[in-house]
Amino acid sequence: MLQDSIKKATVSLEQVVLQPIAVLFIKDTSDTSGLSKVIGSGYAELFAFINQHGLKPGKVMAFYHRYVNPVSLEMAVEVDKLPATFAGRIQSKTVQGGDAVVAHYTGPYEEMEVPYNAITEWVKDNSKQANGPPFEVYLNSPDMVKDKYELKTDVYQLLR
Repeated sequence: MLQDSIKKATVSLEQVVLQPIAVLFIKDTSDTSGLSKVIGSGYAELFAFINQHGLKPGKVMAFYHRYVNPVSLEMAVEVDKLPATFAGRIQSKTVQGGDAVVAHYTGPYEEMEVPYNAITEWVKDNSKQANGPPFEVYLNSPDMVKDKYELKTDVYQLLR
């Protein structure tokens, strides 16, 4: 049947308590056509710095500040400790902890509005308020899967 072959993104929501996360990040902008190149070079720069300084990487993350051209974002990687010195474009911050809702999303990056819309609806339906912008945590990457519908991303929204 044709219906059986149609792939669909999925999302499930969970309320969690998020612990503070120490991250290294690079802030950048790009038009949407060059975004994957900017993201790839940003993470390459972050991981080179992490490896040079003997840090242990954790979650691979992104914070989007503007979703339309030019896209403004921070590419970030959780680290076990913050170094004393930084190089080039690399900065650090601690993502605050607290109550949050997480959308466990499986599907292509082109359909990321699915988890964002689910979070917006959940926040409204549960009489909560967002505390800052949401952020993405990548659980795998396009080079790890055969099909873009196998990509796994958690989208976190801290709550007030």
